[in-house]
Amino acid sequence: MTDSREQAAAAKVKGNAAFSAKRYEEAIGHFSEAIKHDPAGHVFFSNRSACYASLEKYDQALEDGTECVKLKPDWHKGYARKGLAEFFLEKWDASSETYQAGLKLSPEDQGLKDGLKKAMDAKYDVPGGRPTKRRRVSSDGDSGMSMPVFNASTLARAAASNPKVKEYMQDADLMKKVNSLMGICSMGLDSVPEALFASLVKSDPRILEVFMAAQGITVDSSHPEFREATAHAEERKQGSSRPESERNSDTSARSDNKASQTKAAEEKAPEDTRAPEQKEIDELKAQGNAFYKKRKFDEAIGCYDQAIEKQPNDLTFHNNKCAVMVEKGEENYEKVLEVCRDLITRRYEINSAHPGGASFEKVAKVYNRMGSVLEKQKKYKEAVEMYNKSLMEDNQRHTRNAIREAERTMEKYEKEQYLDASKGDEHREKGNECFKAKDWAGAKKEYDEALRRNPSDAKLYSNRAAALTKLLAYPDALRDLDECLKLDPTFIKAYSRKGAAHFFMKEYHKALEAYEKGLEKDPSNEECKNGKEQVMHRIMERNASDDPVDEEQVRRAMADPEIQAILKDPNVSMLLKQMQEDPKEANLAIRKDKKLASAISKLIAAGIVRTR
Repeated sequence: MTDSREQAAAAKVKGNAAFSAKRYEEAIGHFSEAIKHDPAGHVFFSNRSACYASLEKYDQALEDGTECVKLKPDWHKGYARKGLAEFFLEKWDASSETYQAGLKLSPEDQGLKDGLKKAMDAKYDVPGGRPTKRRRVSSDGDSGMSMPVFNASTLARAAASNPKVKEYMQDADLMKKVNSLMGICSMGLDSVPEALFASLVKSDPRILEVFMAAQGITVDSSHPEFREATAHAEERKQGSSRPESERNSDTSARSDNKASQTKAAEEKAPEDTRAPEQKEIDELKAQGNAFYKKRKFDEAIGCYDQAIEKQPNDLTFHNNKCAVMVEKGEENYEKVLEVCRDLITRRYEINSAHPGGASFEKVAKVYNRMGSVLEKQKKYKEAVEMYNKSLMEDNQRHTRNAIREAERTMEKYEKEQYLDASKGDEHREKGNECFKAKDWAGAKKEYDEALRRNPSDAKLYSNRAAALTKLLAYPDALRDLDECLKLDPTFIKAYSRKGAAHFFMKEYHKALEAYEKGLEKDPSNEECKNGKEQVMHRIMERNASDDPVDEEQVRRAMADPEIQAILKDPNVSMLLKQMQEDPKEANLAIRKDKKLASAISKLIAAGIVRTR
């Protein structure tokens, strides 16, 4: 067990290094290796979740974040990983709950606070609250917006299609800043704060026009700020030989011009034509949302109730109130469902009284609310039904994601509900009886059911492997034995059965390895001793015989990655050649080098080399 943990730690170090170098796929491989050696290591799942999030594979990031929380429920960073993945999968409710759970463990954690704020903003459609750009996750779990692609190639395309951009590129001072921006984009989010990008744009608004053009977006260059920037550029082109008093006079004039333009823009601002009552309703909604984000639920409900009283035919206020009731506790779940059903029933009546008050989009959100509540009640089939009805109203990606997540959760829940160790024991006994009666298929069937009832019992995997071996299903038996040893690395019988399965498949080098591992655990185990002797005898027998090469054995051996690695080793290649040309020198080299001796032994056991 100590060796496994050391191997896991070594894999983690490699994974961290790859992550720091932004080689996320490679990092995932190392963290997966660490998990293989130490499945209970919560940090490995957390780190791999960060890698998946960096690659925008948020489903996998959520799975690893969830497993991290399961393994270490008192570690706040696990909640940050899980909450981030849920946020980008547009599971606003789940993300909010996850961040809140993390804050209970670490109330001052700024990352969790920011995550909760973003989730709540997204939930209530606060402008800028929902993710619209790709995200990258840093090694400590913080995240930010990544830059779109902006390099010499995209700039050249923009210049070819936009004469103004082409003209801008003649300005040396502007191009220095543009090159700086391209450098920012190439560096990536983790090392460049967004404030630096903003400061470059502020220093010369034309940079934004060039940047957006490179993304294929046309910016209104008639805006006063762009006109002013163009004026600055023209002045720089003409040089700085003019008297300072003139330049100061121009600057003052531009300032006055900008002030007059700003005043004119304010005078031309569209007039707020909302009725006083509508303004009051909108203000009540905004106050309710603000109270909700601060978890002041009673105050939020009070605001929504006032809005509903003034405008009862708008589903938004009812739906928001239901969200608050859900947050207040499960005792409100049935009441929320009742309210939502009533709203759905009266949707056409509501829409007639207030056009748009029960629009397709708003009805879809009511169905989503019902689905979310039903999920919390573990009524997953009904939840999926509500989500599907929501899609019929408004086909949204976050609803499709909710359906997939509900279906996965339902499958997991049903499996958990089916678990029963006592019934598992009953089926194991029936399987043992079938095995004694040589009814191998019947034994496997009973062991299958026993494992569905109790999948954490290592002995059951070993028993089913024995039945599969009798049925000549050796690869399936080996998979069961690997699972058995994963659950209980000290289960000796699994090693002996693994050795037997490899023996029957003529993988003698692997059979030897299995028996030797068993003997490391228990040097006195007779099954492993006898199995090893049988394999050694078989290897010597075939090595000394004049029988032709067993093509099946060689084919299996050549497919083994370990054998492939040995044959690619230049030292082994030289030794094999020497064994043909000068056997005595080759034997001397083998005696001196234990590594070479082990490699040649495996090749002999695999049937690749004969020493006769």
